[in-house]
Amino acid sequence: MWLAPWFLLGLVGIGLPVWLHRFARQTDQKRPFASLMFLEASTIRRSRRHVLRYWLLLAARVLLLVLLALAFAGPLWRSVVPPGAAGATLHVIVVDTSMSMQQTGTWDRARERAASLINQLKGADRAMLIAADHRLRVMHQPVFAAEAGALQAQLAGLAPGTSRLDYGSLMAATGAWGAGPGEQVVMHLVTDMQQSASPLRFADLRPPPGMKLDLIDVGAPDVTNLRVADVAEAEREPGTMLVRVEGDAAALAGRTLVLEVNGVEKARRALKRDATLPLVERFTVGDPGVGEHRLTARLEPADSLPQDDAHYGLLRRVEPRVLVIAASPDGDDARYLLAALQSLASPRFTAEAALPSALSTRQLGDFAAVVVSDAGLLGKAASDELAKYVDGGGAALLTLGERAAQLSRVPVSNARLARGSARDEGNQPARVAELEQSHTMLREPGAWRRIRFFKHVPVEAPEGARVLMRFENGTPLMLEQTLGKGKLLLFASPLDRQWNDLAIHPLFVRFVAEATAYLANARTDAAAATVGTAMDAGLLRGGGGQVFDPAGKRASMLGGLAGGGAQWVPEMPGFYELRASGHSDYIAVNVDPRESRLARWDDAGRQRWLALQDLERTAAKTGPTSAVPGERLFPLWFWLLFGAAIFAFMEPLLANYYLNVRRERSL
Repeated sequence: MWLAPWFLLGLVGIGLPVWLHRFARQTDQKRPFASLMFLEASTIRRSRRHVLRYWLLLAARVLLLVLLALAFAGPLWRSVVPPGAAGATLHVIVVDTSMSMQQTGTWDRARERAASLINQLKGADRAMLIAADHRLRVMHQPVFAAEAGALQAQLAGLAPGTSRLDYGSLMAATGAWGAGPGEQVVMHLVTDMQQSASPLRFADLRPPPGMKLDLIDVGAPDVTNLRVADVAEAEREPGTMLVRVEGDAAALAGRTLVLEVNGVEKARRALKRDATLPLVERFTVGDPGVGEHRLTARLEPADSLPQDDAHYGLLRRVEPRVLVIAASPDGDDARYLLAALQSLASPRFTAEAALPSALSTRQLGDFAAVVVSDAGLLGKAASDELAKYVDGGGAALLTLGERAAQLSRVPVSNARLARGSARDEGNQPARVAELEQSHTMLREPGAWRRIRFFKHVPVEAPEGARVLMRFENGTPLMLEQTLGKGKLLLFASPLDRQWNDLAIHPLFVRFVAEATAYLANARTDAAAATVGTAMDAGLLRGGGGQVFDPAGKRASMLGGLAGGGAQWVPEMPGFYELRASGHSDYIAVNVDPRESRLARWDDAGRQRWLALQDLERTAAKTGPTSAVPGERLFPLWFWLLFGAAIFAFMEPLLANYYLNVRRERSL
């Protein structure tokens, strides 16, 4: 077996010394003679004999080239290992790079122990280096002892991050480390043995069959830590921020809590050393106004684990404007819609009613959404203006009423109305049969099924539209369309008591408000994430854009979503900026709070974990493959290079000897 068989082509080079030795000429030597005067003149015939000479020198040169070619080809000697006998070992060195490893002194001990394991590598054993936190990174593939320097170089450049390690996920991924023939696998886990890294089920810690687990504890005993757990505005006190501090009371002494809003310090307060934890501090900073505000609460000075001394939060104050188009601004449908929109406390809509002509005279870009009480009200000019607004990134909600029922196609949407007998079914009572419960607007299927629809406008879903609700006869009640950069919702029944009783149900207010908030992208909840947790890139407005981390660098997108979308994984705490469609939003990313709990496993817990591998070994011995002999591979390249070095030393000695003899004969 060869590691690099292409180097065997170097054996062609043995023809060079053979050719050189055959090229050496053998000529007759001149001898003194008395006189040539009595000899008849004749033509002198010269002959050249090509013979192999200096056999020892030739053998030394040939063997030198052969050994070099074989050494670079990397031959491996295969030998059978009897059942139960010790073969070669693959040492998988897994280094915990989670946030808790940044505790003062912990990482230095971890790197020292990992380096010691690499230095102890010898013989036919191999080793590989793995970094483990929210993901597993193979820092170097398995190598033999002679290449251990590459592992040391990778270890020197390794550093802990700010995400979390789950021991259960780690053990589940160990089956991907394939050992060579006859190799046993030993996983050396260099970690601080943090209790919060344990999985929910203890059985998830069981190592795979055939693998030996070596737990190397580098954690520090009796450590204390203080962290900022949360920062948010008081629910009933606008302008008052609440900061929650958790951890060990011993770490309170000499610490100061600082509050920043949009990067500007607003308040600071020294913490009392005798305070009871968890502690909630109140800061009155005044009303920050409309917009998106970044809140940062941090502890000063930093402790031995500074990564959790700060917490990041977002405060959204949005008041999107909504334009309601109706036949009369004082009509029932307009009043119903305005009342529903203005009933929300968050987001607080600024809604106004207008005639369809306003679509041609008003600046639609000033409105977050447009609601039309009956799509049949739209003339060609108004329809064109609304279509242009939606295509450019706007949002609209159209209901279909008496006027829309007289058309063949829905304005802006271009959806075709049903014809023939299907059109007649719109005059029959119907109830909701199917709805997309995963949608944010449709979280109450039972309430929707209680709504009575006396009439509706049968419509055919256009290509690319997503049907969100259907009647019992299969006709769409509500569908969603993406038009250009904007969104359109089409509701196949108006807000009229003669058509349905939706307006008298509590569901009506929630539906209109949530549908408009969805269209206007007016989310008021604080967008938050945890370091190491994949985020859906669909958060970007318009389905595209870029994500920038707190350092201002563009975040990498990952593929692989079932729906064909992308993901991105935050790697550091702070505010990530999402830029898309001319807008800029933020997501507050914080470290996993479990990494701040530095309590360690006791000896009994570690022994229970190690006992799980004994169960696997016992099962392996009694299994059907326990008596099958294995194989062991011995690398031979070192001995071949050693032999080449010997012949490289002998070659000049033999060459010098033969040349000296030749000179003496010529004299």
